[in-house]
Amino acid sequence: MTNLKEIPIFYSINDKYVPYLSVSIESIIENASDDNIYRIKILYQKLSKGSIKELSKLNRNNVKIEFISMDEDFTEKMGSEHTKLRGDYFTYTIYFRLFIAEMFDELDKAIYLDADTVVNCDIADFYHIDLQGNLLAAAPDTFATDNPETVKYVQDALGIPINKYFNSGVLLMDLAQFREIKFASRFLKFLNTYQLDVLAADQDYLNLMAFGHVLPLERIWNATPTIQKVDDSNPQIIHYCLFYKPWHYSDIQNEKYFWNYASNSNYYVLLRQERDLYSEEDKQNDNKNVHYLLEKALSVVEAGETRKKIESSRALEL
Repeated sequence: MTNLKEIPIFYSINDKYVPYLSVSIESIIENASDDNIYRIKILYQKLSKGSIKELSKLNRNNVKIEFISMDEDFTEKMGSEHTKLRGDYFTYTIYFRLFIAEMFDELDKAIYLDADTVVNCDIADFYHIDLQGNLLAAAPDTFATDNPETVKYVQDALGIPINKYFNSGVLLMDLAQFREIKFASRFLKFLNTYQLDVLAADQDYLNLMAFGHVLPLERIWNATPTIQKVDDSNPQIIHYCLFYKPWHYSDIQNEKYFWNYASNSNYYVLLRQERDLYSEEDKQNDNKNVHYLLEKALSVVEAGETRKKIESSRALEL
Protein backbone atom coordinates (compact mmCIF):
# COMPACT_ATOMS: atom_id res chain seq x y z
CA MET A 1 0.00 0.00 0.00
CA THR A 2 2.90 2.38 0.63
CA ASN A 3 3.50 3.03 -3.08
CA LEU A 4 -0.13 3.78 -3.85
CA LYS A 5 -1.31 7.32 -4.51
CA GLU A 6 -3.73 8.56 -1.87
CA ILE A 7 -6.98 10.25 -2.90
CA PRO A 8 -8.64 12.12 0.00
CA ILE A 9 -12.43 12.45 -0.30
CA PHE A 10 -14.67 14.26 2.18
CA TYR A 11 -18.38 13.96 2.87
CA SER A 12 -20.46 15.80 5.47
CA ILE A 13 -23.58 14.02 6.75
CA ASN A 14 -26.00 13.18 9.52
CA ASP A 15 -28.03 10.00 10.06
CA LYS A 16 -30.67 11.04 7.53
CA TYR A 17 -28.21 10.87 4.64
CA VAL A 18 -26.56 7.54 5.44
CA PRO A 19 -28.52 5.47 2.86
CA TYR A 20 -27.66 7.89 0.04
CA LEU A 21 -24.05 8.14 1.15
CA SER A 22 -23.78 4.36 1.00
CA VAL A 23 -24.73 4.51 -2.70
CA SER A 24 -22.21 7.27 -3.38
CA ILE A 25 -19.42 5.25 -1.75
CA GLU A 26 -20.50 2.13 -3.66
CA SER A 27 -20.05 4.10 -6.88
CA ILE A 28 -16.53 5.10 -5.85
CA ILE A 29 -15.68 1.49 -4.99
CA GLU A 30 -16.99 0.15 -8.29
CA ASN A 31 -14.82 2.54 -10.31
CA ALA A 32 -11.74 2.54 -8.07
CA SER A 33 -8.31 1.67 -9.43
CA ASP A 34 -5.86 -0.69 -7.74
CA ASP A 35 -3.22 1.98 -8.32
CA ASN A 36 -4.70 4.25 -5.64
CA ILE A 37 -5.87 4.18 -2.07
CA TYR A 38 -9.05 6.16 -1.51
CA ARG A 39 -9.35 7.69 1.94
CA ILE A 40 -12.96 8.66 2.57
CA LYS A 41 -13.40 10.98 5.53
CA ILE A 42 -16.96 11.31 6.79
CA LEU A 43 -17.58 14.46 8.80
CA TYR A 44 -20.65 14.10 10.97
CA GLN A 45 -22.77 15.20 13.87
CA LYS A 46 -24.91 12.74 15.84
CA LEU A 47 -24.27 9.70 13.67
CA SER A 48 -25.62 6.54 15.31
CA LYS A 49 -23.45 3.54 16.08
CA GLY A 50 -25.63 1.51 13.73
CA SER A 51 -24.98 3.89 10.86
CA ILE A 52 -21.24 3.85 11.50
CA LYS A 53 -21.32 0.05 11.58
CA GLU A 54 -23.18 -0.17 8.25
CA LEU A 55 -20.96 2.34 6.47
CA SER A 56 -17.86 0.65 7.87
CA LYS A 57 -18.83 -2.48 5.95
CA LEU A 58 -17.86 -0.57 2.78
CA ASN A 59 -14.17 -0.61 3.69
CA ARG A 60 -12.02 -2.34 1.07
CA ASN A 61 -8.30 -2.98 0.65
CA ASN A 62 -7.93 0.26 -1.28
CA VAL A 63 -10.96 2.17 0.06
CA LYS A 64 -10.60 3.25 3.68
CA ILE A 65 -13.39 4.99 5.58
CA GLU A 66 -12.78 7.24 8.56
CA PHE A 67 -15.42 8.91 10.75
CA ILE A 68 -14.75 12.33 12.23
CA SER A 69 -17.12 13.63 14.89
CA MET A 70 -17.39 17.34 14.31
CA ASP A 71 -18.95 17.82 17.74
CA GLU A 72 -15.55 16.93 19.19
CA ASP A 73 -12.90 17.59 16.54
CA PHE A 74 -14.41 20.80 15.19
CA THR A 75 -14.81 22.37 18.60
CA GLU A 76 -11.32 21.29 19.64
CA LYS A 77 -9.53 22.50 16.52
CA MET A 78 -11.62 25.52 15.57
CA GLY A 79 -13.49 26.57 18.68
CA SER A 80 -10.64 28.09 20.64
CA GLU A 81 -9.38 30.15 17.73
CA HIS A 82 -12.78 31.23 16.45
CA THR A 83 -14.83 31.75 19.59
CA LYS A 84 -17.02 34.37 17.95
CA LEU A 85 -18.72 31.83 15.69
CA ARG A 86 -22.43 32.00 16.42
CA GLY A 87 -23.60 28.86 18.19
CA ASP A 88 -26.27 27.91 15.68
CA TYR A 89 -23.73 27.52 12.91
CA PHE A 90 -22.14 24.60 14.74
CA THR A 91 -25.31 22.64 14.04
CA TYR A 92 -25.18 22.81 10.25
CA THR A 93 -23.15 20.11 8.53
CA ILE A 94 -23.14 22.13 5.30
CA TYR A 95 -20.60 24.55 6.78
CA PHE A 96 -18.06 21.87 7.64
CA ARG A 97 -16.49 21.84 4.17
CA LEU A 98 -15.34 25.41 4.71
CA PHE A 99 -13.04 24.27 7.55
CA ILE A 100 -11.51 21.16 5.97
CA ALA A 101 -8.23 22.92 5.15
CA GLU A 102 -7.71 24.10 8.73
CA MET A 103 -8.75 20.83 10.34
CA PHE A 104 -6.64 18.60 8.10
CA ASP A 105 -3.42 20.55 7.71
CA GLU A 106 -1.57 17.43 6.54
CA LEU A 107 -3.49 17.57 3.24
CA ASP A 108 -2.70 19.98 0.40
CA LYS A 109 -5.55 18.96 -1.90
CA ALA A 110 -8.86 17.14 -1.50
CA ILE A 111 -12.25 16.35 -3.00
CA TYR A 112 -15.52 17.30 -1.36
CA LEU A 113 -18.75 15.51 -2.39
CA ASP A 114 -22.31 15.88 -1.20
CA ALA A 115 -23.89 12.60 -0.12
CA ASP A 116 -26.49 12.77 -2.93
CA THR A 117 -23.92 12.09 -5.64
CA VAL A 118 -22.76 9.08 -7.61
CA VAL A 119 -19.42 8.76 -9.37
CA ASN A 120 -19.23 7.21 -12.84
CA CYS A 121 -15.45 7.30 -13.17
CA ASP A 122 -12.32 6.66 -11.19
CA ILE A 123 -12.62 9.59 -8.76
CA ALA A 124 -8.83 9.92 -9.04
CA ASP A 125 -9.42 11.42 -12.50
CA PHE A 126 -11.24 14.28 -10.82
CA TYR A 127 -8.57 14.63 -8.13
CA HIS A 128 -5.80 14.97 -10.72
CA ILE A 129 -7.41 17.89 -12.57
CA ASP A 130 -4.88 20.74 -12.70
CA LEU A 131 -6.27 23.62 -10.63
CA GLN A 132 -3.99 26.03 -12.53
CA GLY A 133 -3.33 28.10 -9.42
CA ASN A 134 -6.99 28.46 -8.49
CA LEU A 135 -8.42 28.00 -5.01
CA LEU A 136 -10.89 25.38 -6.17
CA ALA A 137 -12.60 23.84 -9.18
CA ALA A 138 -16.39 23.59 -9.53
CA ALA A 139 -19.17 23.34 -12.11
CA PRO A 140 -22.12 25.71 -12.74
CA ASP A 141 -25.28 25.56 -10.65
CA THR A 142 -28.09 24.64 -13.04
CA PHE A 143 -30.95 25.47 -10.65
CA ALA A 144 -29.63 29.03 -10.50
CA THR A 145 -29.24 29.32 -14.27
CA ASP A 146 -32.59 27.66 -15.08
CA ASN A 147 -34.78 30.16 -13.24
CA PRO A 148 -35.02 33.90 -13.95
CA GLU A 149 -35.65 34.58 -10.25
CA THR A 150 -32.39 32.95 -9.18
CA VAL A 151 -30.48 34.51 -12.08
CA LYS A 152 -31.59 37.88 -10.78
CA TYR A 153 -30.67 36.92 -7.23
CA VAL A 154 -27.15 35.77 -8.15
CA GLN A 155 -26.41 38.81 -10.29
CA ASP A 156 -28.25 41.57 -8.40
CA ALA A 157 -28.03 40.39 -4.77
CA LEU A 158 -24.69 38.56 -4.75
CA GLY A 159 -23.13 40.60 -7.55
CA ILE A 160 -21.79 37.53 -9.36
CA PRO A 161 -22.26 36.94 -13.12
CA ILE A 162 -24.56 33.94 -13.48
CA ASN A 163 -22.02 32.08 -15.63
CA LYS A 164 -19.50 32.32 -12.76
CA TYR A 165 -21.81 31.00 -10.02
CA PHE A 166 -20.99 27.40 -9.09
CA ASN A 167 -22.59 24.52 -7.22
CA SER A 168 -20.67 23.62 -4.05
CA GLY A 169 -21.75 19.97 -3.86
CA VAL A 170 -18.76 18.78 -5.91
CA LEU A 171 -15.48 20.54 -5.22
CA LEU A 172 -11.79 20.03 -5.89
CA MET A 173 -9.99 22.14 -3.28
CA ASP A 174 -6.44 23.45 -2.96
CA LEU A 175 -6.25 23.11 0.81
CA ALA A 176 -2.73 24.51 1.04
CA GLN A 177 -3.91 27.71 -0.59
CA PHE A 178 -7.00 27.82 1.65
CA ARG A 179 -4.65 27.85 4.65
CA GLU A 180 -2.25 30.32 3.07
CA ILE A 181 -4.98 32.93 2.62
CA LYS A 182 -6.52 32.09 6.03
CA PHE A 183 -9.83 31.31 4.38
CA ALA A 184 -11.54 30.03 7.57
CA SER A 185 -10.68 33.17 9.52
CA ARG A 186 -11.84 35.38 6.66
CA PHE A 187 -15.09 33.46 6.40
CA LEU A 188 -15.78 33.73 10.12
CA LYS A 189 -14.99 37.43 10.11
CA PHE A 190 -17.37 37.90 7.20
CA LEU A 191 -20.05 35.75 8.83
CA ASN A 192 -19.85 37.47 12.20
CA THR A 193 -19.82 40.97 10.73
CA TYR A 194 -22.31 40.52 7.89
CA GLN A 195 -24.86 37.79 8.51
CA LEU A 196 -26.30 37.76 5.03
CA ASP A 197 -29.80 36.81 4.02
CA VAL A 198 -28.90 34.18 1.40
CA LEU A 199 -30.53 31.25 -0.37
CA ALA A 200 -27.78 28.65 -0.35
CA ALA A 201 -25.87 29.19 2.89
CA ASP A 202 -22.27 27.97 2.47
CA GLN A 203 -22.58 27.85 -1.34
CA ASP A 204 -23.25 31.57 -1.52
CA TYR A 205 -20.50 32.42 0.96
CA LEU A 206 -18.05 30.21 -0.94
CA ASN A 207 -19.01 31.80 -4.26
CA LEU A 208 -18.55 35.28 -2.83
CA MET A 209 -15.19 34.58 -1.23
CA ALA A 210 -13.67 32.45 -4.01
CA PHE A 211 -14.85 34.66 -6.88
CA GLY A 212 -12.06 35.11 -9.40
CA HIS A 213 -10.17 32.12 -8.01
CA VAL A 214 -12.29 29.27 -9.38
CA LEU A 215 -11.46 26.89 -12.21
CA PRO A 216 -14.74 26.39 -14.10
CA LEU A 217 -15.53 22.76 -14.83
CA GLU A 218 -17.70 21.19 -17.49
CA ARG A 219 -21.10 19.94 -16.46
CA ILE A 220 -19.93 16.31 -16.70
CA TRP A 221 -18.16 16.78 -13.34
CA ASN A 222 -21.34 17.84 -11.53
CA ALA A 223 -24.36 16.84 -13.58
CA THR A 224 -27.23 18.40 -11.64
CA PRO A 225 -30.90 18.22 -12.73
CA THR A 226 -32.12 20.74 -15.28
CA ILE A 227 -35.55 21.91 -16.34
CA GLN A 228 -35.03 20.12 -19.67
CA LYS A 229 -34.68 16.72 -17.91
CA VAL A 230 -32.44 15.36 -20.65
CA ASP A 231 -30.10 12.57 -19.53
CA ASP A 232 -26.43 13.44 -19.92
CA SER A 233 -24.43 11.37 -22.39
CA ASN A 234 -21.20 11.13 -20.40
CA PRO A 235 -21.62 12.29 -16.80
CA GLN A 236 -18.60 11.59 -14.61
CA ILE A 237 -20.22 12.75 -11.37
CA ILE A 238 -24.00 12.99 -11.00
CA HIS A 239 -25.51 15.14 -8.29
CA TYR A 240 -29.18 14.75 -7.32
CA CYS A 241 -29.42 18.09 -5.58
CA LEU A 242 -32.34 19.98 -4.08
CA PHE A 243 -35.66 18.18 -4.56
CA TYR A 244 -34.67 16.02 -7.52
CA LYS A 245 -34.09 12.70 -5.77
CA PRO A 246 -34.43 9.31 -7.51
CA TRP A 247 -35.43 7.85 -4.15
CA HIS A 248 -38.48 10.17 -4.24
CA TYR A 249 -39.43 10.31 -7.93
CA SER A 250 -39.40 7.84 -10.81
CA ASP A 251 -38.58 10.29 -13.61
CA ILE A 252 -35.40 11.96 -12.37
CA GLN A 253 -32.70 12.94 -14.81
CA ASN A 254 -29.81 10.42 -14.82
CA GLU A 255 -31.63 8.21 -12.28
CA LYS A 256 -30.40 5.01 -13.94
CA TYR A 257 -26.92 5.62 -12.57
CA PHE A 258 -28.18 5.92 -9.01
CA TRP A 259 -30.16 2.68 -9.12
CA ASN A 260 -27.27 0.85 -10.76
CA TYR A 261 -25.03 1.58 -7.78
CA ALA A 262 -27.87 1.35 -5.26
CA SER A 263 -28.43 -2.28 -6.24
CA ASN A 264 -25.18 -3.08 -4.38
CA SER A 265 -26.11 -1.13 -1.28
CA ASN A 266 -27.42 -2.68 1.94
CA TYR A 267 -30.02 0.10 1.83
CA TYR A 268 -31.44 -0.84 -1.58
CA VAL A 269 -34.76 -2.17 -0.28
CA LEU A 270 -35.18 0.80 2.03
CA LEU A 271 -34.50 3.22 -0.85
CA ARG A 272 -37.09 1.51 -3.07
CA GLN A 273 -39.60 1.66 -0.24
CA GLU A 274 -38.88 5.32 0.32
CA ARG A 275 -39.69 6.08 -3.31
CA ASP A 276 -42.86 3.97 -3.25
CA LEU A 277 -44.08 5.67 -0.09
CA TYR A 278 -43.32 9.22 -1.22
CA SER A 279 -46.81 10.69 -1.18
CA GLU A 280 -48.61 13.30 -3.24
CA GLU A 281 -48.49 15.53 -0.19
CA ASP A 282 -44.68 15.13 -0.08
CA LYS A 283 -44.49 16.09 -3.75
CA GLN A 284 -46.72 19.10 -3.22
CA ASN A 285 -44.46 20.21 -0.39
CA ASP A 286 -41.47 19.96 -2.74
CA ASN A 287 -43.27 22.21 -5.21
CA LYS A 288 -44.09 24.67 -2.45
CA ASN A 289 -40.45 24.70 -1.39
CA VAL A 290 -39.30 25.41 -4.95
CA HIS A 291 -41.73 28.32 -5.16
CA TYR A 292 -40.59 29.53 -1.77
CA LEU A 293 -36.95 29.60 -2.93
CA LEU A 294 -37.85 31.53 -6.06
CA GLU A 295 -39.99 34.01 -4.13
CA LYS A 296 -37.27 34.48 -1.53
CA ALA A 297 -34.71 35.08 -4.28
CA LEU A 298 -36.72 38.05 -5.49
CA SER A 299 -37.43 39.32 -1.99
CA VAL A 300 -33.71 39.36 -1.15
CA VAL A 301 -33.03 41.33 -4.33
CA GLU A 302 -35.82 43.79 -3.58
CA ALA A 303 -34.68 44.31 0.02
CA GLY A 304 -31.19 45.23 -1.19
CA GLU A 305 -29.56 44.59 2.19
CA THR A 306 -27.50 41.59 1.08
CA ARG A 307 -25.92 43.53 -1.77
CA LYS A 308 -25.17 46.49 0.51
CA LYS A 309 -23.45 44.27 3.09
CA ILE A 310 -21.38 42.53 0.42
CA GLU A 311 -20.24 45.84 -1.03
CA SER A 312 -19.27 47.02 2.47
CA SER A 313 -17.19 43.96 3.35
CA ARG A 314 -13.42 43.80 2.94
CA ALA A 315 -13.24 40.23 4.24
CA LEU A 316 -14.14 38.99 0.76
CA GLU A 317 -10.89 40.21 -0.77
CA LEU A 318 -8.42 37.32 -1.20
